[in-house]
Amino acid sequence: MQIQTLTFEQLIGTVAVVLILVGAYNTLMTAVKTRREEQRRREQPVSNLEDTVQHHEEKLARDHDRLNQLEESNRIQLRALMALMSHELNGNSNDALKASYDEIQKFLIAK
Repeated sequence: MQIQTLTFEQLIGTVAVVLILVGAYNTLMTAVKTRREEQRRREQPVSNLEDTVQHHEEKLARDHDRLNQLEESNRIQLRALMALMSHELNGNSNDALKASYDEIQKFLIAK
C-alpha cells in the first residue's frame, strides 16, 4: 500500500475549497436568519394588534354588562320613588310600596 503525499499546491487547493464551502454555508445561514427575522418583524404587529383587540373586546363586554346593571338599578329606584310619591299623594299605596321593597331586596340579593 502506497501513501500519497500532498504537494503544497494541492494543500492550498484543498484549504481553498473548504474555505469556499464554509463561506457558502455562512452566507446561506445568514440569509435564512435574515428571512426569519424579517418574517417575525412582519408578524409581530399583527399579533400585538390581535391582543389589543381581544383586550378591548373584553373591556367592552364588561362595560356593557355594567351599564345594563346600572340601567336596571335606575329603573328599580324610579319605581320605588314612584311608589313613595303615590303613597304620599293618596296615602294608601301600601301594596306598591311593598312590591317596590321586594323588588329592591331581590335586586340587591341577586347582585
